[in-house]
Amino acid sequence: MTVAVSAVLLCLAAGLAFAMHQSKTKPGSVFEKAWFQGKALRVFPVRSLAYVFLAAVTLFFGMLAVDRAGERYQFLMEDHSALLMQFENTHIGLEYPLVAIRGRHEIGAKQGKRILVLGDSFVWGYKLTNMNQIWWSVMARELERRGYDCEVIAVGHPGAATYDIYQWLAGTSVLEDIRPDLMIIGYVTNDADPAPRLADLGEGSAPKAYDPERSMTVLPEDDNEKDLMRVIFPNISAYMSSMLFTTGLMDQRLRLRLLRDLADQTHANWEEKIVGGENLSDYDAYVLRPMGEFIGRTGIPAFVFPTPNAPNGRNFKLLYRDVLPLFERAGFTVYNPLDEFIERYPRPGRGFNRYFRASPIDPHPGPATCWFLGEYAADVLEREYAYVLGEKRTEKKTYRIEINDWMPYMLAPRAVIESERVSRYVIEYPDQASEPDYQNGVHGNFLSYPLRQKYVKLNFKNPVRLSSVKIEGEELLSARVWTLGINEALGFDDQRPVKWPHGSQRRVTSLLISARTKDGKQAALTVTIEGEADL
Repeated sequence: MTVAVSAVLLCLAAGLAFAMHQSKTKPGSVFEKAWFQGKALRVFPVRSLAYVFLAAVTLFFGMLAVDRAGERYQFLMEDHSALLMQFENTHIGLEYPLVAIRGRHEIGAKQGKRILVLGDSFVWGYKLTNMNQIWWSVMARELERRGYDCEVIAVGHPGAATYDIYQWLAGTSVLEDIRPDLMIIGYVTNDADPAPRLADLGEGSAPKAYDPERSMTVLPEDDNEKDLMRVIFPNISAYMSSMLFTTGLMDQRLRLRLLRDLADQTHANWEEKIVGGENLSDYDAYVLRPMGEFIGRTGIPAFVFPTPNAPNGRNFKLLYRDVLPLFERAGFTVYNPLDEFIERYPRPGRGFNRYFRASPIDPHPGPATCWFLGEYAADVLEREYAYVLGEKRTEKKTYRIEINDWMPYMLAPRAVIESERVSRYVIEYPDQASEPDYQNGVHGNFLSYPLRQKYVKLNFKNPVRLSSVKIEGEELLSARVWTLGINEALGFDDQRPVKWPHGSQRRVTSLLISARTKDGKQAALTVTIEGEADL
C-alpha cells in the first residue's frame, strides 16, 4: 500500500512540475486561471494550488525518508516481545510475585542470611532482558564481591503500589516462605496510589486481595492495520506514541483525541496528584501506618529505598518531598540516594543518557541507574546493617560458570555440567519461521536488538572471562555468537555486542546466539562454555 501511494503521488508531482515548467512559455495557460474569478477577485489560483500540492508531496516524501531511516517501530516491537518474554519467564504461580525464573529459582531451604526486596516494576526489572542487571541483583553481587554470604530474594510486579506490598506481607505466605532477616521496600513516585481507594472500604475493612494473574496491556486493542499513519509511517507513529505515553498520555490510543486535555492527562501530573491532598492522607492512614505497625510486630528490620530512574529526569525531590516523611512517621527508616545520584551524574552527556534507560524507548532504570542503586544499597547494608550481613569471609571464593537467566523461556537450558572452569547446557533453539502475535499476547521466538538480527540470549549469574564457546547439534547448520560485557571504564554492562572471539578478555555478562538449523525448525543444541567467573 505504501509503495502504491508513493508511486501515484510521485508520478502526479512529476507530471505537475513538468506541466508548470512548460506553462511558463504559454501565457494564459491553465495555471494562470482560478477556480473562481470575478472582476477584481481571483479565488484559489491554480498555480498556488499546484505549489501547495508540490509542497505536500515534498513533505510526504521527506517524512517517508525520515521514517525509513528510523528504527522506532522495531524498537517498539522488540519491547513488546521482551515484555511478554519476561512475564512468561517469571510466571511462578505463587500468591505473591516472586521475581525468579520458573523452574530454576524456586525458593529453597534457607542456608544463611536472607534479604527480601519488595517493589514494583523497578524491582521486577521492567524491559531488562537480563535479570542480573536489576538493581537488587547488582546489590547482591556487590555484597558477594565484598565477602558477605547472604541470599537476596525479590518480590515485585509492574504497576504494584505500596498497598500491594502491604498485602503481600500481611495477606500471603511470603514471610513464612522466605523468612527474611531484613527487608528493603522499594518506593517509586507512583507507588502512593492506593488503587483501589482504601478510604471507600472504611477503616478495618478487608482490602481487595492481590491478583498474581493480572497482566499488563502490551498493545492497544485496535487493529494496527486500520491506522493509516502506522501503515505508512510506522517509525514516526511509534515515536509519537511512545513519547506521548512516556511524557504524557496514559493510553496511546487517546494520543490525538486527548491532546487538548494533555495538561490533565499526563503521567507526570497524575504522579503529582497522588502525592498530595486527600490521596496522600489516605495513603498515610490506610497503607503506611498499618504497614509500619505490621512490620514492627514481625521484628524484622526494614528500610525504605526510593529508586529513581534517571538523574536528569523530572524533579524527583518534589515528588518525594511529602511522602518520605510519612514513611518515617510510620516507623520506617529511609535511605534516599537522590542527592548523591544527581551529584554523581549532574548532566550526563547525550551519549551517556542511553545507559539510564531499560531500552531505547523505555525510561525504566537501565544499567547505569541499576549499577548506582545497587552499589548505594550495598553501602547502606554494610554501614548500617552489618549485624544482619554477618562477618566477611577471609578466604577467596571461586564460582561456577552458571546460566541463571535466558530469553526466550523455551530455551530451557538443561545443565549437563556446571563447574568453575567449564559448563555445558542443552538448549532448545526456537523455530526460526515463527511470527509474533502481539494482539493475542504471543511474543516472537527471538530478540533482535542491538544486533538487528534474530538471536536468543543466555545470561550469566556472575560475569565470566571466556576462553571458549562451542555450539553443536545434529540439526545445526551454522551459528554466530556475540557477547555483552562489563565496560571497565564505566563499571557496568554497556550493552554493546562484540562478536566472538573478539573481546575475550572482558567480563562477559551474556551470550547472544544466532543460529540456522535444518529447515529452520526447533532443534536441540549443546552450548559448551569454558572460562572463569569473575565478580
